[in-house]
Amino acid sequence: MSEGIALPEKLLSVTSWVERLKDSKYVKRALEPIFGPYPEIIEERRRKYLQTLQAFGGKFGFDREVVVVRCPGRVNLMGRHVDHRGGFVNPITFNREIVIVAAPREDFAVRTVNVERNKYSEREFNISEELPPKPIESIEEWREWTTKKFLERKERGIESDWVNYIKTIVYLQNYFWDEHEIRGMDMVVYGDIPPGAGLSSSSALVVATYLAAIALNRINIGRQKFVELCGVGEWYVGTRGGWGDHAAMLYGKQGKISHIGFYPFRISYIDFPKGCRVLICNSFMKASKTAGARSIFNERVSTYEIGMMILLNKHPELRDRVKLLRDINTENLSLERIYSLLKELPERVRREELFKMLPPRLHKRLRQMFLEHEEPEEGYMVRNVVLFGIAECERSRLIPEIFAKGGVEEFGRLMNLSHDGDRVVKWVDSKPMKWKYDVTDQLLSELIEKARKGEARASLHLQPGAYRCSIPEIDLIVDTLQKVKGVLGAQLAGAGLGGCAIALVEEDAVEKALKALKQRYYFTPEKLKKGVIVAMPIEGAGYLRVS
Repeated sequence: MSEGIALPEKLLSVTSWVERLKDSKYVKRALEPIFGPYPEIIEERRRKYLQTLQAFGGKFGFDREVVVVRCPGRVNLMGRHVDHRGGFVNPITFNREIVIVAAPREDFAVRTVNVERNKYSEREFNISEELPPKPIESIEEWREWTTKKFLERKERGIESDWVNYIKTIVYLQNYFWDEHEIRGMDMVVYGDIPPGAGLSSSSALVVATYLAAIALNRINIGRQKFVELCGVGEWYVGTRGGWGDHAAMLYGKQGKISHIGFYPFRISYIDFPKGCRVLICNSFMKASKTAGARSIFNERVSTYEIGMMILLNKHPELRDRVKLLRDINTENLSLERIYSLLKELPERVRREELFKMLPPRLHKRLRQMFLEHEEPEEGYMVRNVVLFGIAECERSRLIPEIFAKGGVEEFGRLMNLSHDGDRVVKWVDSKPMKWKYDVTDQLLSELIEKARKGEARASLHLQPGAYRCSIPEIDLIVDTLQKVKGVLGAQLAGAGLGGCAIALVEEDAVEKALKALKQRYYFTPEKLKKGVIVAMPIEGAGYLRVS
């Protein structure tokens, strides 16, 4: 995994790129390896690349020599909310993308224009003016500095500006502080990954920006280091995620599911099941990471950390074996011990209680986390969230084994079960009924007893937990799809609190699924067409090649 990113051979003028993309032989040779033998997808992508090139030429000149970068959206079929806890993710990259056409500058200014100018205003900034005063040398320093920057932007009312995702390249410059002086660029951005839909449009913009920057500055960098820098760099906007999305986008392969693990990073591939499609169904309820949802995203991540702090403080003997949440697994600990440890966690806990419960050496870390989100009204749902996390890590780890045994139906059942860990309602007779699941003493006692007896129902990967980042609209889409014969499984996509549901569907059942969605959620053909993407795995992020 340490191979470097293959930079483009050379830059071409906008005019030359336009000529190439009008040559059918070049288009087939260049785009079929990315998108597969699907002429309609290739033609759609070709038009988008031409549109972006024309926009660049109109703004900055057709004789400018440019790089053309593409970064697809990703949809994670299993392994939500756990990449930053060391868990596996199992994503595909699909045929919606962020496209950047960029030309180098001699100074440090970045001028950026979006093809959709009515939605995203033109922006300009100077890389050197956005840098920290001195090189940042640790993750904790970066966390503190980016929190400070976010709070400053929030006070000025500019924390939601789309250009902040492009400004994340300050972390790339910070990494190469003494080796490379990253020059600015003129760039035009186009994207058709639905924003706020849980498909990582924002992370795709970060990856595409970093790819443009290293190409124009001729920076050689390993692929693994690249995705690490993208993931941590995105903290600039105020979120605190991992780099699973960025890895999924860079390492994606046509016709494959990526199986990606972290700390240490490793990757393998699973053949996408024959005769299946992925439906990506937009709820049209946005969960913007630049708005209030960020607080809840960060609160759930903090809840993981709180759970680990409590457990390791109570059980210092575990520290050699349990470094990350994913280490609480059945390869490391007995099932009975895992449920016993969970029983020692509080069901809910408030901030003042945590300061009393944990030693003073951990208080600074608590205070830093608390700056990043609002305190939940009913306290942190420690048991619910931690059980979801360790069970989801277990589910996502087992996916290659399940597919190797031909268990596509079993995989679908796990998708349904995983969604139960995020759902907030169950739709019964067209009415939303509150989803009731809490990790109580009684539940854990029952699981401990079943684990002692060796009952399969006690298996860790079969426990949903309760992360609760779905919304009623997504639960409606999921419940609608789960009732359609030929839909193998359905669940929330991405971080949640809006966005999309996804389903693994037998090809012959796609039309039935679409009909059910139209009847129960979208209601009109136009909204159905706009809301649902029928996806297949495509090649991950990279550059359009000259030859």
